Amino acid sequence: MFIELFNVISPVLFLALAGYMWVRLGYDFPTDFVTRLNMNFGAPCLVFVGILDLGQNLGSMSYFMLASASAIAIMLALSALFVFTAGLPTRGYIISLSSSNCGNMGIPLCLFAFGQPGMSLAIAYFAIGTLYQFTVALYISHGNMNLVSLFRITFLWGIAAALFFILNNIDPPTWIMNTTELLAGVTIPLMLLTLGASLATLKVIKFKKIISIGILKIALGTGVGIATASYFGLEGIERNVLIMQMSMPVAVFSYLLASKYNRNPDEVASLIFTTTIITFLTVPLMLVFLF
Repeated sequence: MFIELFNVISPVLFLALAGYMWVRLGYDFPTDFVTRLNMNFGAPCLVFVGILDLGQNLGSMSYFMLASASAIAIMLALSALFVFTAGLPTRGYIISLSSSNCGNMGIPLCLFAFGQPGMSLAIAYFAIGTLYQFTVALYISHGNMNLVSLFRITFLWGIAAALFFILNNIDPPTWIMNTTELLAGVTIPLMLLTLGASLATLKVIKFKKIISIGILKIALGTGVGIATASYFGLEGIERNVLIMQMSMPVAVFSYLLASKYNRNPDEVASLIFTTTIITFLTVPLMLVFLF
């Protein structure tokens, strides 16, 4: 069992650690550039390839995405309830606690734990999670949202392209598949390197408070994932992927929003760092539970 767990966790841990050490050793890592590269080219191709892999199971994928959206909505409601009850700064904490790092960390973990089918489902969850971050989370942090900005969410174009081929029962040309698979292949390593590099620039403040909230966030997300999977009757890989994605740490994107709109960015950064460390410690237990 130890070998199986190590095989799942080690690629994620070592690549994130490589990005972390690169920055800590004083080398430059263009985080903004790599993130834009991934979001504009890598992620759309990853989504395109992932949804095409689920093409024969489009109905079950749609049901899984509905379950994912429901889980995120429940997490948002519970996060808001906790933040208001605890008297925490509202906007920064709500966008942090309701989000999960379903891309940089969730997708590779699901790939190594559940194989290609797991990664495809993780990508479907990632699509819902990213849509939430660019719409609801953006509105919470800024207080305003321009619908035109939806057209700038490039992975939606990847979804649309994949659905076009699936619904019309057309096989994509070989050159399209070769190109998108090539770009999709570099996306996950870049995600993990960027995760590590981002963590290297974050500092932890108010340690006792942040660690307590971080543990609550992971526990709450896991509980919501289990409850939602049970309610929707998800089984097997679908159940496991939903629970795994819901148990991920605070999304790095939350810090970008908090920093841009001055929503307690230092505390949000602390939450990202601590929940990521907590997740690396809890993932082995999660895998034992799921298997």
